[in-house]
Amino acid sequence: MHRIHINIFLIYFFFLTKLTVAQDTTPFSSINPIGEISDNSFANNLAMGGVGISNGSYWHLNNQNPAALVYNRFTTFEMGVASDVRQIVNDRNKDITGNGNINYIGFGIPMLKGGKWVTSIGFNPYSNTNYKLFSQEQVNGINGDPTSALVNYNYDGSGGLTEVYFSNGFKLGDDFSFGFKGSYVFGKISSNISSSISNEPQFYSNLFERSSFKDLSLSTGLFYKNEFKEDNFLKIGIIYDLNSSLDATRFSQLERKIPNSLSVLVIDTIYNNVASNFNIPRNFGIGVSYEIIDKLSVGLEFRTRSWNSSSGYNDNSSKSYKSEFQISSGIEIIPDAENVNSFFKRITYRGGLLYKKSPFLINSEELYTTAVTFGMSLPIGTISRVNLGLELGKRGNVEKLSIKENYLKFIIGSSINNIWFIKRKFD
Repeated sequence: MHRIHINIFLIYFFFLTKLTVAQDTTPFSSINPIGEISDNSFANNLAMGGVGISNGSYWHLNNQNPAALVYNRFTTFEMGVASDVRQIVNDRNKDITGNGNINYIGFGIPMLKGGKWVTSIGFNPYSNTNYKLFSQEQVNGINGDPTSALVNYNYDGSGGLTEVYFSNGFKLGDDFSFGFKGSYVFGKISSNISSSISNEPQFYSNLFERSSFKDLSLSTGLFYKNEFKEDNFLKIGIIYDLNSSLDATRFSQLERKIPNSLSVLVIDTIYNNVASNFNIPRNFGIGVSYEIIDKLSVGLEFRTRSWNSSSGYNDNSSKSYKSEFQISSGIEIIPDAENVNSFFKRITYRGGLLYKKSPFLINSEELYTTAVTFGMSLPIGTISRVNLGLELGKRGNVEKLSIKENYLKFIIGSSINNIWFIKRKFD
């Protein structure tokens, strides 16, 4: 057993030396100044369409509802590596991009017997910015007639925010539990918008922007689990993330780049490390699950974040935000958890559906995501798991939004469980 755990750790160590925190390559991460906010699904959550608010487990940490931590009875190390492949389609061409990086690390430990208090620490991506876009426009002459010259525009952005968290779950009786998660969010995002004229290479300008963010945030959760029949449980979870105001430092300058040279001529400094704030609205989620222990679990969850005119930068009233929501449904099945003769019957099989509306408009149209998910947990020894999650989805519409994205996201993770603080007995 220890050899298996060491081998898994060495695999992850290889990825840690090669990769950084996960960043999906997607043009939609260019819309929001802080990038696209992550859903923070572990592999087992991803495989069930994102269900996690109402899905407390003995085998996995829960980073979506801190109140559900009380049902994790082991000292647990969670880690996941994510990879994605995306096909970007517009009215002119198709492009395929991909990426792969560390997605999350978490460590949880029961502080009191019987799950009365469980604590967890870890980190995961909070948001992601990673895009490269290109467009062209024809140059008109003085008389308004089109010329043979073209203006080439290049847009690129990179960076993201990381969340380091400290979670605690407490039992409030046989059926109820309460939890909170305190987080420190930090990171940098940079972008470039460059333009050049096809037959006049000396006219090459660039708008460079860089922003640094940091803030403390607080999330709370409630969890209810009732055994209404032997081994049959009704589970209800609620989460509430308080409003967050990220401290931002913004730098922006207009540059003239010299062709065939690395030299940059600064034309104008727009923001010179100006202090600002970026407001992120509260997040509310609720979910219901039904579980037959070690056999079946089904769940349905809804979450919403109320973006509005006061969201975003406090000096940017022109940005249009709409409320976003996500509906997740999922199922997991274990054919026979105690069958020592069949490995495949002890595997946990998962599937799910996801439907999401983003908080932004593109060409005055709303952006929706639909996805189907699959996955499984492979038992390693008695209480540890290797977790696989796959999400196949699409968002956007070429006819209405001028862009569509088809994507595949894959997470491989592990839940390495152990029992600490066992009192030794002597005859």
